[in-house]
Amino acid sequence: MDRKFKTVLTAMIVVVLTAIYIVGIFLFWDVFNVEDTLDELINKDLYGSDKSPDSSTKVDISVGGKTISEEEELLLTDYFTYYYAGLGALKAEKISRFYNTQVVSELFDSTALNYEIWLAKQCPVDLSFEECTLSLDISRRHEVPRSQKIEIELDLTAESDYVTTGRHAVTRGEKHTFILERKNKYLLIEEHSTERPSRVFFEAGLDKVLAANRLTQSDLAYTFFPKYTEPALEMLKDEMTAIKFTAPDSTVHPKPEYEYDRDTAANTAINGFSGNGAFTEYEENDANFVSRCIFEGNIPMDAQGEKYDQWKWYDEEVNTERKKTGCSQSWFDREAFYKYVLANSGFGLVGFETSSGGGEIGDVIQLMNGENAVSEYMITGVMTDNSGKVHDYLISNDRRSSVSLISVGCPEFRILHIAGYNTANI
Repeated sequence: MDRKFKTVLTAMIVVVLTAIYIVGIFLFWDVFNVEDTLDELINKDLYGSDKSPDSSTKVDISVGGKTISEEEELLLTDYFTYYYAGLGALKAEKISRFYNTQVVSELFDSTALNYEIWLAKQCPVDLSFEECTLSLDISRRHEVPRSQKIEIELDLTAESDYVTTGRHAVTRGEKHTFILERKNKYLLIEEHSTERPSRVFFEAGLDKVLAANRLTQSDLAYTFFPKYTEPALEMLKDEMTAIKFTAPDSTVHPKPEYEYDRDTAANTAINGFSGNGAFTEYEENDANFVSRCIFEGNIPMDAQGEKYDQWKWYDEEVNTERKKTGCSQSWFDREAFYKYVLANSGFGLVGFETSSGGGEIGDVIQLMNGENAVSEYMITGVMTDNSGKVHDYLISNDRRSSVSLISVGCPEFRILHIAGYNTANI
């Protein structure tokens, strides 16, 4: 057998074996469903597997508004089912399974959920619940051009009754934005942003830790975030543990001519308004909402003095353009309202800043980030021990009703006592 024949024979054998190998792979791949098996191994902890939340909390979800696909709806409803199942049992569920691998939003959401559950456990009453009802109102669906990404904006409303107290807690129109992307056959979450307090205050804490290291979020890749998220979480826990509700303010303050109807104001804050009417929503709508509740509590609008001394929605006309004759800045702006309460000494609202343990139903509480008021609520319940010492407040605004101050997760706050009102200069 000459060399040329051997070479040809060898080449033919290699071709035949290669062909057999290739055909075998395709047969093996098809018969044994290798592709699906690999997908299941890769995504065994992600959306698409048949796991259920560990918690037995019942979560009912309805979806309305803009039309989205069944697959998109399933992903979002499963995500919120896991999230609220964890909150109900005060035990973190693995929401990472709904995210694309190594995305910062997953890290932030998982840490914020752990923080929120930890906060609930610090409250003087049991904040667990056995069932809740969620409503997802889809306000926008957008397919990102030249990509497999889908952007969905929604408003979430949630209602639940806490096991021990039976207290009805409500979240109204909480805003969420999701960017979804298809990976390994599954639709997964790529990005998620929200105004949920636990997430907002966690990110604020993270920014403080990064700033101490002369960094910002944009300086870091995903791999390096865990180095700072855990210290941020521990810092927030330490700050919340250090909260002390001090004794009520003993300073003698001027008494108003007329009393404030605290119960009506607080009940309005708890139940909300059936419609806006002429009251347009502003960017800081929590302050607008609280002003409306105070007005319902029999405190008259103040149109006297210069525009910065006023507290009113209207004078001679309802106004949505913020003219001098229309809504005053103190009505819808947190800092302006704070300054008005401290400065007003004539006609209208009488109030003052009080101690952390001096709040009463109907008073205003502003959550702070340094010198900035980042949200505003009305106190709608006071939790005290047998001696009358304050251990927590129930607070309400346009987004949340009867939630625990501690559970919101902000260690800095100030309280404005609304005493009543005067009808003339004194």
